[in-house]
Amino acid sequence: MNATVALLEPDAGTAPCTEELTRINESLQARERLLTASARASRLLLEAPDVRAAIPAVLGLLGEAAHVDRVSLVQTRTGPNGEPLLVLMSEWTAEGVTPSLTGSSPCTYDERNFAAVSAELRAGRSVCFSKGEVSTGHTLSAIEGVGTQTKAIVPIFVAGEFIGVVGFDNTRQHRAIDAAELATLETAAGVIGAALHRERLVDDVRREREHAAEERVAELAKANAVIRGNLERLAGETDLHSFMGHMLLEATRQFGAISGAVIVLKDSLQEWRVVAHVRDGQLAQPSFATSVPVAGSVFTSRFAQLREPLYLKVEQHEQSEIWPGVLAFYRREGAVGSVVYPLVFGARSVGFLVITFQRDAEEVQRSELLVALAQQATLAVQLTRLAYSAKEAAVLMERTRIGQEIHDGLAQAFTGILLQLGAVEEFPSCRKRGSELAVTLSRIRELARDGLAEARRSVMALRLDQTRRAGLELALRQLADRSTVPGGVTCSFEGGGITTGLKPEHEHELLRIAQEAVSNAVRHARPHSVSISMKDEPAHWTLAVADDGIGMEQGPELSARQGFGLSSMRQRAGAIGGEWQIESEPGRGTRVSVRLLKPAA
Repeated sequence: MNATVALLEPDAGTAPCTEELTRINESLQARERLLTASARASRLLLEAPDVRAAIPAVLGLLGEAAHVDRVSLVQTRTGPNGEPLLVLMSEWTAEGVTPSLTGSSPCTYDERNFAAVSAELRAGRSVCFSKGEVSTGHTLSAIEGVGTQTKAIVPIFVAGEFIGVVGFDNTRQHRAIDAAELATLETAAGVIGAALHRERLVDDVRREREHAAEERVAELAKANAVIRGNLERLAGETDLHSFMGHMLLEATRQFGAISGAVIVLKDSLQEWRVVAHVRDGQLAQPSFATSVPVAGSVFTSRFAQLREPLYLKVEQHEQSEIWPGVLAFYRREGAVGSVVYPLVFGARSVGFLVITFQRDAEEVQRSELLVALAQQATLAVQLTRLAYSAKEAAVLMERTRIGQEIHDGLAQAFTGILLQLGAVEEFPSCRKRGSELAVTLSRIRELARDGLAEARRSVMALRLDQTRRAGLELALRQLADRSTVPGGVTCSFEGGGITTGLKPEHEHELLRIAQEAVSNAVRHARPHSVSISMKDEPAHWTLAVADDGIGMEQGPELSARQGFGLSSMRQRAGAIGGEWQIESEPGRGTRVSVRLLKPAA
């Protein structure tokens, strides 16, 4: 059995087809099953008096939801000579499947026997392998499992420490695991990791009860109630901002902090953003900047690689402005220092928990309660991302279905009408130039051509992410070609040789704005010509769609607030950090433009 780290990026060039839609639908259903099972597992572990006794039932829940034959929990141990070991602690198997865990003594694997795979796992990367793949030189017989055909191994981290793995085996068939399913398996494994960490916290509480006063015991019990309350809120809360706000309120109250903030990485905008802020025991908008860009910011250079909690004194902020406006806020509030706790998923920072004090609170960074709260915040961020990904996939699937319906139904009907008109126009009675019948048929032909062109534009607007396959310039040229109606509207494109360097998602949004602007012009402005242009300015890219139509009777900004299409364009531009503008006068046409800042080198 040979191992390879799974390559899980989708083929962006594959055209939409029935098989692809079916695969997407199955993937969505699989993720829904796993997320539901993860929530049930979280509650089961939370309510169990003995976490380890409940783990076999949890492994069974996850195994049945993932449609695998065997799920195993393996934890790290240190051998008598200091060697790194993995010990099989618990296992679930489907009916008729041979277990790996037999007898009274646990199975023990020396990580040095599969060092390359172990390095991947300790770096926070899941590993998938199967029989029959090209050899990579890894020795995996020790951890492959009895009769395993395919296997996914997901690492578990607690407070940034690698504590073990969860293995998902298929013994009856070879089944590939895509990126979305693997991400959901990682979330499920995170639930087990959180439970093991909770067990560690409970053990700490028991030890403290033996050596600490009743006051300390009461404090830890209160902290455990906070953790339990947040876990229950996480299981039922659908809004990330709301959950983070409640969690932050509890954190500042427990530690006696004057303020706190949760900062999350927004991948689509490439910026760090404050999603929750607490001041004087209340949720409030921050008086400093709510976001900073990832590229070129002091915050990124200082904290992007941070993996352990850090205590910063205010005078350290004075040496360089880490976040715009925060130093002035600290001075007004009389702050002494802040604890910065990174929210790490795998090997990547997804955000930070920041708590600020009017006293020297360096010891807070070592608090077990803070570790638990940070882990809950990390899990909330990942669950939100998975939910957004599932929603986006469902929307794209529905858009593709509607586009296919228009193409196979409406567009084909207009094509049939044009063919029938061509046949009718061959009749002798229709060849008389200037006759009423000939004029009527000509009008019908023009209407049918306009309808066919509109149907084709609608199909193109609904197609999946054209810019990923062909690039923005070619997509805009195709838009111009397909929007031209012979004898009616001429649509042209200006701006050859464009290489924007923008993210595909941003180019995709620009194309959608251009499609909406062209569609609005053709349908409402009655123009003779429409021009699409893309200009390279020193610091910006400018996309513009201009027509020579009738213009707008009322002010453009008022129309933009009332019309769904114009509002949609404004929102798309804002989502990618662009500046959207509309200019129009009655009888002088309309110009819609988006100006987008060039990415930093």
